[in-house]
Amino acid sequence: MVRRFLFTLALVLLVVFPCIQTSEGKRIVNLALQNASVETQPEVSEFSSNVLLSTDDSSYPHHVEVSMAISDNGTIFAGWKDSNTHNGGGIRVSVTKSVDGGNTWTSPYNMPMFTSGTTGQSDPWLVWHDGTIYYAYLEYSISGPSLSQITVARSDDYGASWTPVTASYGNFFADKETMAISDDGTIYVVYDDVDLNSALGDADIRLSRSIDGGQTFQEICNITKQDPWRCFPYIALSSENDLYTSWLYIEPAALNWGNIELARSLDGGSTFQESRFINNDGNYSTSAPGKITLPVIRFDQNDRLYVLWADGFDEGQNSFDVYLRYSDDYGDTWSPRIRVNPTVEGNQWNPEMAIGTDGRLHIVYYDEQESEYRPYYRTLEFTGDEHDNPVFGTPIPVANSTTSSSYTRPGEYMGIQLDSDGVPHIAWSDGRNGEMDIYYAHGIVETSTPPPLDPVIILAGASVILVICVVLYIRRYRRVSVTN
Repeated sequence: MVRRFLFTLALVLLVVFPCIQTSEGKRIVNLALQNASVETQPEVSEFSSNVLLSTDDSSYPHHVEVSMAISDNGTIFAGWKDSNTHNGGGIRVSVTKSVDGGNTWTSPYNMPMFTSGTTGQSDPWLVWHDGTIYYAYLEYSISGPSLSQITVARSDDYGASWTPVTASYGNFFADKETMAISDDGTIYVVYDDVDLNSALGDADIRLSRSIDGGQTFQEICNITKQDPWRCFPYIALSSENDLYTSWLYIEPAALNWGNIELARSLDGGSTFQESRFINNDGNYSTSAPGKITLPVIRFDQNDRLYVLWADGFDEGQNSFDVYLRYSDDYGDTWSPRIRVNPTVEGNQWNPEMAIGTDGRLHIVYYDEQESEYRPYYRTLEFTGDEHDNPVFGTPIPVANSTTSSSYTRPGEYMGIQLDSDGVPHIAWSDGRNGEMDIYYAHGIVETSTPPPLDPVIILAGASVILVICVVLYIRRYRRVSVTN
């Protein structure tokens, strides 16, 4: 009887247990992966097929300079500049959206003009905040009333309708705005005010603010106080909602021209502390047309401040590269410059970035090789006790086609946003079809199936359980025998 029981028990354990253990093992592994994904953002292995967003060429053949935003419910917005030429001024700005994660998009349409006349539009900038999408863009007179301003349009119905208002009050030509919104809904717009009649192209950096949700704006500060040659401002907010603004300082008479300055405000933009250099070794003297771009600044979740830009620092190569610095003391001191692109051949420019909840940087930039260029995506994270060891991911091409370098100005920035799962969504301009168009792609996350449990481990586990069962059975059998 004992032998028969043991044989049956062994057979059940060896046949049934592996199935149960394998199923349970996968469940445990999957739960571990799910828990890990809360702390670590997913890895992108490639990008999806490219989707053409600028599908309407009936009025303007070229579309460049794209901005993106993602709403709380996952709606993706993209806006860009429409133009008659690939490197000329903007005529209108357009917008489109996707409600299914970027698989399909609405037909693009033009943003409203501020006046009853005809205005040229340019420099799109999108920001989502608390149920509202905000669209900033510059407008200038083509016909009708004289106008040069930054316009901010707001929509409370996911872009079905827009209300535009004046958001700048400079003295000259308003240009190159960026926008940020604080936790309490205060909207900040910085832009450069360019004196087009100046032989040197003097420009100031100015700040406007709205405290009523974008219904009205007031000029708050002339940040650079009439200092010339400041342009291309970028704004960011710390965790305390203090304002930080960077810009290019370009003085044609300087030997190494093309440096980046930073100023900060601790009182909501009413005053700014004296500006200081983030770097003073930049060089745009080797610049080809369209290579000078905005210096991007962003805070991570620990208030580390990053600046990302491109310049011709490596004079021996006579080309542009993408660089990064960081500051752990709110801009008082900065790390050495870190080159983002792994190769120094050709030109790399037009960078943008988003920062994940895990602190990892998601960077996109153009890479030009042998008279062709396309956007690339690369991650960067910092390891070590001091969080100062840069670890780069492999550069991944975003576009599945290249653009001829004869198209010299795809705009001064690209669009990149992370969705709630940490997956990057990217929009850019390229000329694969003989004209500049806006394309979109999202990252494809590399998934892996948990490996099956090792049969040796399964058998060992079954043997241990079998021995335990045998011992328990023998002890019980002996007690029964003694009783009898």
